[in-house]
Amino acid sequence: MARQNLGWYRSHRRLNSLTRLSLVIAILGFLPTVGGTFSIARCCTLAVRQDFHKYIEEEYPWEVCNFNTEINYGNNQTFPSIVRSMAWAKEYCRGTQYSSLKQWLLPLSTYISPYIGVVMLSPLGDVPDADSLFEADGLLRQRLNAAIITVIIAVINVLWQPLQEYGSILGDPVSAIFGALHEVWSDAKSLRSLELGRQEMSWLQQRVKWITVLAGDIRFTEQTGWIEAVNQAPPTDGTQNSGTRMVSSFQGRDEKISPATDSKQPTAIQSRPHGEDSAKDAVDRAIEMVIVARKGFISGILIPVVLMLAVTAATFYDAYSNTGDKDTALDLAYCVWYSWTLVLGVAGNCYASSLGPEVARRAFHRIVAFGHNPMATPLRHRYVNNYLWDQWATHSETPPSYRQIFSTLRRDHFFWLRFCVGQLLGFCCIAFPSACAVAIAWTTPTVGLDCRSFNFILWVMISFVTAYLHVLRSWLDASSKARLEPEGEATGTSELPLKAVRWIYGVIVFGNALVLVVGTIFHLVGVFRTCWCERLTWADDTLIELNSKTEQAYENARKYWLSTAYVAFGVVWLACLAAIAFRSYIVQKMEDWVQDNEDKGRVEPPGQ
Repeated sequence: MARQNLGWYRSHRRLNSLTRLSLVIAILGFLPTVGGTFSIARCCTLAVRQDFHKYIEEEYPWEVCNFNTEINYGNNQTFPSIVRSMAWAKEYCRGTQYSSLKQWLLPLSTYISPYIGVVMLSPLGDVPDADSLFEADGLLRQRLNAAIITVIIAVINVLWQPLQEYGSILGDPVSAIFGALHEVWSDAKSLRSLELGRQEMSWLQQRVKWITVLAGDIRFTEQTGWIEAVNQAPPTDGTQNSGTRMVSSFQGRDEKISPATDSKQPTAIQSRPHGEDSAKDAVDRAIEMVIVARKGFISGILIPVVLMLAVTAATFYDAYSNTGDKDTALDLAYCVWYSWTLVLGVAGNCYASSLGPEVARRAFHRIVAFGHNPMATPLRHRYVNNYLWDQWATHSETPPSYRQIFSTLRRDHFFWLRFCVGQLLGFCCIAFPSACAVAIAWTTPTVGLDCRSFNFILWVMISFVTAYLHVLRSWLDASSKARLEPEGEATGTSELPLKAVRWIYGVIVFGNALVLVVGTIFHLVGVFRTCWCERLTWADDTLIELNSKTEQAYENARKYWLSTAYVAFGVVWLACLAAIAFRSYIVQKMEDWVQDNEDKGRVEPPGQ
């Protein structure tokens, strides 16, 4: 009996031991390995051990490659170059060295987060609500529960605008940058023409110019037009009033651009003996309201400038503190690559006014009808939208129809040539920083095409394609609207090329945005930190550098990395300063107009 109890006790202890051992193994299986993880320094040490006789008189292999030791970048000491072929790396050095906490947190906090902030300061366009999707598909609405539809619509309305707009900026940055630059140039040119032609322009022509400058970022639609009471206000310069003719052109014609159906002439203006003066006051007050309510210098310009000054200072300080470090150089390359967002963020906040649709409707509700649902125009569509507003301003007395404007636009070859040249200018704004980033990554430290430089080149090439696909898409859209039927719908056959180009453009833009975002994530995580990523030729005889802070890396840092980054940031800052100079001119002209009206006593000073 005692032997049976002893056997049971031993078997029970053995079972408990196995259970505990299994539990420990299971817990350890979920813990990350430290000593056995892959690293380039370990590959370097292995390569040195194979040529041990070359370094035994000076240092041990782990000292040559700084394996498990920190490199002191504060001195001029360099380490031997350890070069091996790609065939050797495939045999002895397979794996990926994932980033440590410092390696991914430092670039994320130093320059990626500020760049995200600058992009988020850029103006976005509005997108239609998701209600229209379900209204168009009645069968889908019947199959889904009303509560489910409500939840889906709410989620889409919250996420769709930022996803589409930010994705479009990252996937088609050329169109966004050119749209922002053209908006600044167009506003400055319009205000300059107001100053030079003040004596020749009638009261109406001057106010139309101001409205196109201040409300030009609102999407021009078929319902855009004057409210009739404003047209009846006589000019103040003694010229013959043509407002009566304009009123008749707005009323009772389907072919003319007419105000929205809910826009009614205020009865107070009609009943007053001095109704015309009241209408003129309403126009001037609305213009002054928009000027005073414009985005300030601190929120629109100073914040992105200060953010980028901090980014530049922190990046160059880190680069100087770690001269010759491969990871620091690659972080510098990515920082230079993103510098185009500074041009976008500054130029996108330098034009005359950035009105929200609701603010524009309330400010001009007695003057201009924007339609039932006014929407902000994305930066990539500003060039075409400005043309529509300019056509309305030029022919404000006898406005052409919506179809006629697009028919003229489609045949305006000089307009489309300027569009192509402008897209080339926007492409230069992203190509130059990207080329500088490629130059840094190309020489870090193995000279040649690596994963990061390929990431930069691929994104720029796709951006060039999306830029001119956008031109083609805009031309097809204008052609489609030029063929609108009287009921306001285009024929089905004419829509097929436009739908195909829209679909192709959307897919390529989405893919290009993924190239930038996924490439950045791979860089942060360390997916690119592997031997096969050093050279993308993948030929067995391709030589790759395994050691850090070699003499070549130290020389490349002084010759290429820092100087190239200086040039890239210098050019970007010059572009931003040019945009700020245009903004200063625009703001000065707007303030002069308010001051002139206050001096004449036609507009009360702000705050009274």
